[in-house]
Amino acid sequence: MKSEIEDLGRQLRLIYEKGSKECFPLFMGSFQFPKASCEGSSRIFAHIVNKRYPKSKVYVVEGYDRPNNDRHYWVQVDRLVYDLTCDQFDGFSIPILGENCAPLISKFSDLDILADDEIFENWNPGGRYDKAATLEYVEHYLELA
Repeated sequence: MKSEIEDLGRQLRLIYEKGSKECFPLFMGSFQFPKASCEGSSRIFAHIVNKRYPKSKVYVVEGYDRPNNDRHYWVQVDRLVYDLTCDQFDGFSIPILGENCAPLISKFSDLDILADDEIFENWNPGGRYDKAATLEYVEHYLELA
């Protein structure tokens, strides 16, 4: 299952890049993906993993860097880390898929864990961003993959 979730992460990453190029309003920050896109990309990924693998323990981790008043989000599935946007930071050139640790936890060390309905159902991305339209867009391209 780990390799299937890694593949899903790779596919979603490509879909997010496609959405950015097409100027589709996926989520906040998606027009400059991967920069400033971590929350939306993580929540969509976690929601899809939850639907496909309901026995897995899926969380969205919100890390906060107090000194710089900055946040970063990543996903944890069965204790493995998936960070589809870590390459927005120096020192990272590819996403993290199925690793045992979250290297950015040292910078974003004040953590909040989102689970269950907090991940997607209770999320309000705001503005012109429609999470249902984003999910439809992503699932459409997942079917084509």
